[in-house]
Amino acid sequence: MPIERPSIHLLLAFLLVHSCVLQLSQSASNFTDQSALISFRSKINNTHLAGNEFNGSIPKSLGMLPMLRYLELSRNRLTGAIPWSLSNVSSLEFLSLESNLLTGPFPHVIFNISSLTKILLTSNDISGTLPMELCTHCPNLQELYLSENSLGGQLPSQIHYCRNLVAISLSYNKFVGSITKGIGSLENLELLYLGGNHLSGNIPPSLGNLSRLQEFYIEDNNIKGSIPSDSWHFTNLYILNFELNDLTGTIPNNILNISSLQEISLEGNSLYGNLPLDTGLSCPNLEILYLGDNKLSGHIQSDISNCSNLALVDFPTNLLSGPIPRSFGNLKYLRSLNLNTNQLTGEPGEQEMTFLSSLSNCTFLEELVIFDNSFNTTIPDYIGNLSISLNTFLADSNQIKGQIPMGIGSLKNLIFLDLSCNNLTGNIPSTLGGFQGLQRLHLSENNIGGNIPEELCQLRNLGELFLSHNKISGSIPNCIGNLSRLQRLNLSYNELTLSIPLKLWSLQNLLFLDLSSNYFGESLSPNMRELDVENKDATHTKTIGTIGYVAPEYGSEGRVSTKGDIYSYGIILLEMITRKKPTDEIFVGELGMRQWIASLHDQMEVVDDGLLIIEDGRDVTALQTILSSILELGLRCSEELPNGRPDIKDVVAKVNKIKLTLLGNRNRGV
Repeated sequence: MPIERPSIHLLLAFLLVHSCVLQLSQSASNFTDQSALISFRSKINNTHLAGNEFNGSIPKSLGMLPMLRYLELSRNRLTGAIPWSLSNVSSLEFLSLESNLLTGPFPHVIFNISSLTKILLTSNDISGTLPMELCTHCPNLQELYLSENSLGGQLPSQIHYCRNLVAISLSYNKFVGSITKGIGSLENLELLYLGGNHLSGNIPPSLGNLSRLQEFYIEDNNIKGSIPSDSWHFTNLYILNFELNDLTGTIPNNILNISSLQEISLEGNSLYGNLPLDTGLSCPNLEILYLGDNKLSGHIQSDISNCSNLALVDFPTNLLSGPIPRSFGNLKYLRSLNLNTNQLTGEPGEQEMTFLSSLSNCTFLEELVIFDNSFNTTIPDYIGNLSISLNTFLADSNQIKGQIPMGIGSLKNLIFLDLSCNNLTGNIPSTLGGFQGLQRLHLSENNIGGNIPEELCQLRNLGELFLSHNKISGSIPNCIGNLSRLQRLNLSYNELTLSIPLKLWSLQNLLFLDLSSNYFGESLSPNMRELDVENKDATHTKTIGTIGYVAPEYGSEGRVSTKGDIYSYGIILLEMITRKKPTDEIFVGELGMRQWIASLHDQMEVVDDGLLIIEDGRDVTALQTILSSILELGLRCSEELPNGRPDIKDVVAKVNKIKLTLLGNRNRGV
């Protein structure tokens, strides 16, 4: 039998009554004497009930404890609104209600408790606004944690009166307007979290006066203008996150000269100009540098090696040009280097990717991402000297020429290798069979010839094998049927001949198969429902083209894309709600899972009965709204055409909104 979750009302009542009985039994007064109860209430000053599974609402009777100083009820399953009666506890100093399921507006009267120093309400669904004069009656406030709620309106204009504030955490709410300039006068402030709101306007230059600030987050807002370059005195700052805004202008040189900085993220803005990596750069503690999705141009300067502790370097989707500097090899702690979607080239006059030689010094390197650039060079055999830790090498959509070197087989821990959309020639090296952990191998759209080496059958963890649009000949090795984890196989547009091995049809996890445009010489006997097989000379059989979770465009292109992943995610959402698989027998011909759901007038008919079981305390209408929202998102994500699907940012925003609704209407732990 399930254990019934205790009500916080019952527990507090038990504590009160039990303690009163003990005191009364030890006194000379009888049970009608109220003095013991009054005495007991007057002595309670610390209530610590965090990390349990209490449900129900917060008892209003807590307001009858006049001497209470410390109230800790975080990490429970409390619901309902915060009682106004708490404002009667005039001695309260510490209030923590984090990670519950609380709703309703935050009572402004609580800010009238002048003794309050810490308010922690993160991860609820509290709505309403904050009073502009928040600090007028609450001048001793030191920590204000209200992140991950549904608070709106503008930031308190008089927050500068809380001169003792050390931490302001208001991120991931619905605040609008500009950043309050008065924050710049809070000389004790160490943490400032304002990300994930709808804030606009510019970054107030006065914030540069916060000399004690350690963490500064304003990510995912609508902040405009340039990053202030003057009068910044951040001598203790170690995290600066301005990503996903509308910032313009250049990156000030003095940002990277803040010696205390460990992490900088400016990605997802409209910043332009050169990278701030001039001579004299001093950033000895910098470990993370995210500058992707901007309009940065020019060369990557070799002075980047002055940031000797860099571990994560992320400059994708910019306008960077020139070669990758060999000084990256001096970054001995480098784990990830992402330079995709730029205009980078090889060294002038050199035929090889010579920067790979220097990267062999980076013994912790795990990811090397350089796709969608202009490397008109060959991959040298000494690529095998790269870190044994390397698990991802993505170099597709360049102009890489020559053969795939045999030495690449020394990278034993590769999980994802993508060299598609290049000008590679020669054969597939047999040494690729040594990648025991390889899960995705993409070599499509090259000029690779020869046979499919049987050594690829040793890749027991392989889930994707894309070799389409090449000149591969011979037969499909029968042992491909031993790759039990294979889900996507695209061998289309090659010169494969002979028969299709029967063992291929035994792959239970295969969701996508494209063998079209080859030279198979005999008819197809297996059941080809929802498979794509076309014979240039003989069979000419072509049906739907995709199975299950794989986007329809994969059948023609055979390439992974973010829109394709969104399609797969949408199908998974539909499967989760319906408890059916897209390959179930009821889906035949043109009637797929998505078409079935979209055709119904009442789409709630497809929801699995097990999800509609109503438990005590659950709102039936709210539950149906949540399930309907998930269905709607699944249908949007699984649109037939890629352009009809939402972007990943919109998907994340919708999922977060559903999550907040779920937290407010379901009894579950966080």
